[in-house]
Amino acid sequence: MSAPANQKCPVYLVDRPDSLQQCLQDLEQYDTLSFDIEFDNNSYGYGVTLCVVQVATPQACYVIDGLAGLDLGGLYALFESAQIQKLVHAPGEDLRLLHSLRCFPQNLYDTEVVARLLNYEQTSLTVLLGEKLGFGMDKKQQRSNWLRRPLTDAQVQYAADDVIWLHPLKKVLEKEASDRGLLPFVLEEQELLSATIYPAVVKTDFLKPADLHHLSPREQYLLNDLLRYRDELARNINRPAYQVLPEDVVRGLAAGTLQPETVLEIPGVHPRFKNNGFVGQLQKQLVQARKAADSQNLSPVKQGRPRQSPAQQASARHAEDDKETLFVPIKQAIEQR
Repeated sequence: MSAPANQKCPVYLVDRPDSLQQCLQDLEQYDTLSFDIEFDNNSYGYGVTLCVVQVATPQACYVIDGLAGLDLGGLYALFESAQIQKLVHAPGEDLRLLHSLRCFPQNLYDTEVVARLLNYEQTSLTVLLGEKLGFGMDKKQQRSNWLRRPLTDAQVQYAADDVIWLHPLKKVLEKEASDRGLLPFVLEEQELLSATIYPAVVKTDFLKPADLHHLSPREQYLLNDLLRYRDELARNINRPAYQVLPEDVVRGLAAGTLQPETVLEIPGVHPRFKNNGFVGQLQKQLVQARKAADSQNLSPVKQGRPRQSPAQQASARHAEDDKETLFVPIKQAIEQR
């Protein structure tokens, strides 16, 4: 575990069991921590992969390598402790990932929620740090390859900046909320955040909204089946789906404008699938999909108006329900003040 020189808040890279133990011993001494997660979401590997967990006290920051084979059970226990407040910023996707790993953080404090209740037009962490603390955050590393090892110094520093500044940011925003008489609403929102459970997402609908308008039910079925098949192939080789078969190729195969054997020549197809064996598998998949579509008597005629799939309808309802539950009552109360 090493710290760079000339760093007001020392940053430690944790990638060994002994350094993780030292990290946890230090974190346990504080009643307030901040954390964030860097993950890969189908950019360089298949699915959502936890790559880095960064945790900061007011005095130090620990960048924990999530791919180093470390047992993170002790860290998750700290996250779940109701006695330790955890500062976060817009943590929805981080919490979804943690929940999928059976970690359910408690006593959360979301600085983005405070900024929204204060009616800030821009609530991103970058904007808030610049406006409130005069810190210019470098976002170049945000979309870097977090699966690659070793981590670069720039990646480590970026990860640290995501959490180091949450401590002073909370103080500034909370003082403003207190001065404006909004502190009770802030605390109420934070309690709701800790109580929210993010269900695991099992993706079965791979179509885009435009497909529901421009394609017939039969065409939708064939395309969705091929996109699902591509997703299965991607999972098997731990690659993003777009690196297996480009989407325009999948769409051409579903529409019949491309034939399976064309994957042998088309650029962008993963080398593992540029062989006659895969051509045969692809042909079989297409035949099965067409038979299934025929057995369901799916219309080959495009529908007259766009319609959402059941999965998209459910997602829209959940989003609207969440919005109504979390923010509308509080906004109304604020406006009455």
